[in-house]
Amino acid sequence: MKKANGIARLPIFPLPVVLIPEMTLPLHIFEPRYRLMLRRCLEGDRLFGLSYHPDAEVGRLALPDLESVGCAARILHVRPLPDGRANILTIGTKRYRIARYLSQDPYLLAEVEFFADDPVQDDERDAVTALVAHATARFARFLRALQRLHDLPERSVALPDNVERLSFTIAAAVLHQPEDLRHVLELVSTRARLEFLLPRLEQLAGDYEQRARSHMEAKRNGHRHSLPRAH
Repeated sequence: MKKANGIARLPIFPLPVVLIPEMTLPLHIFEPRYRLMLRRCLEGDRLFGLSYHPDAEVGRLALPDLESVGCAARILHVRPLPDGRANILTIGTKRYRIARYLSQDPYLLAEVEFFADDPVQDDERDAVTALVAHATARFARFLRALQRLHDLPERSVALPDNVERLSFTIAAAVLHQPEDLRHVLELVSTRARLEFLLPRLEQLAGDYEQRARSHMEAKRNGHRHSLPRAH
């Protein structure tokens, strides 16, 4: 990725999936154009842009709209496969808007403009602080229930201090629908993102707590049934 005057040159990988900051995403690289993109990324800063496009498919170069929002993916790990294919693990970093395309052959290369959330205003700091407290408490409930459901030891997860990163960390863990992920990706208000997440967190925490209770009860019943009977 080369920067000039605040604009970055970034390879663009259009896919029918949504990547957001703090979200990990495994990908299988097999088309020749993206094998080349991968090699060039690994020779540089290991970044490429992932832009959602519902019609992206093998052998067809889909073109995301100008000004559309995507997320830069950092390559964390590469497992080479035969014939130049590879399985890679990426994580979402910064968001961008596509300013213009520089090349479409063999893969898309674009000038992009990175952006972040608008700063939290003084008159909304108390509201954001309360939202963070509610979101982290509900997220902790969800994680505890998930650990019990899978018979894992309960342990806390370190969350970012930065509230924008925190909101994306939670969103990456609990959202799955492309329309929800696109919504939080495009928001430029941390407060609005947290407000969007709270009811979903409450429902998810409640659902998993119920599943965990049923799981623990089934284990107890199974244990009682397996006890030897006295003669």
